[in-house]
Amino acid sequence: MKIAVCFKIIADYDRMSEKDWIWDTGHFVDTSFVRRVFNCFDESALETALMLSRQFETLSEPCELTAVTVDDEQGDLFLRHLTAIGYSHAVRICCTGQPDLRFNSLVIARLISRYIQQADQQLVILGQQGGEGDNGQTGFLVAEQLGWPCIGEVTNVVRAGSSLLLEVESRIDGGILRQTTALPLVLIMGNSLNSPFLRVPTLKQKLNAKAKPLTLLSEYDLGLDSKALHNTDKVLLSLHRPKKDRSCVFVNGKTAREQAKNLYDHYLKGRLPF
Repeated sequence: MKIAVCFKIIADYDRMSEKDWIWDTGHFVDTSFVRRVFNCFDESALETALMLSRQFETLSEPCELTAVTVDDEQGDLFLRHLTAIGYSHAVRICCTGQPDLRFNSLVIARLISRYIQQADQQLVILGQQGGEGDNGQTGFLVAEQLGWPCIGEVTNVVRAGSSLLLEVESRIDGGILRQTTALPLVLIMGNSLNSPFLRVPTLKQKLNAKAKPLTLLSEYDLGLDSKALHNTDKVLLSLHRPKKDRSCVFVNGKTAREQAKNLYDHYLKGRLPF
């Protein structure tokens, strides 16, 4: 079994205040001062693949895990993290010329699908959305370009009766759908209660991971050129931050007793059942 998990590293937006959301003429927001983290859906996908690989290894069936990201050199630290916790291969696709791929899910899918074809993977797992765009398109575009079946909103994956069969749980119309499907396959992870967080490596695992090489690929290594990295159908014209008005009422009163009485008289009394 050869499993490739595609992930994205994003800025920890929770640590940015409203005044930090300022973009320049190129529509870039400076996030260099904010720590970077795994996208939450991709984190779930990465942990799900680890859990699935253990099921195969328990039955003495070989399972090869590959972590793939399209990023700059800042992604290497996260790739080291993944090799420390059990990933066999760590691949970073770094495009020459640094094209703007923030809202370009079609090109991201093109890069990923080319690598999947070259590496002869059997299963691809991605998070359902992440990063600046949150468009939720990349996984479906990867499946389309590979010509593979795709299941979205996945919550759990386990080995079925054969090494080429998987039992997949996914959310659909407010319920849970369980289906057994054959490989090859693209899975798009949603909110999973079985693998919400990625495991943390021990110090020994971190030290051992330093000796493992990282694979760096350009678009040319994948058989693409610079023209393939530009989506002329869509052009980013402007950005704006959605305005979120928070309804807030200040309770007046000089003392805590007065504030509690005003809160009861004006806001709670009419809502109580008696």
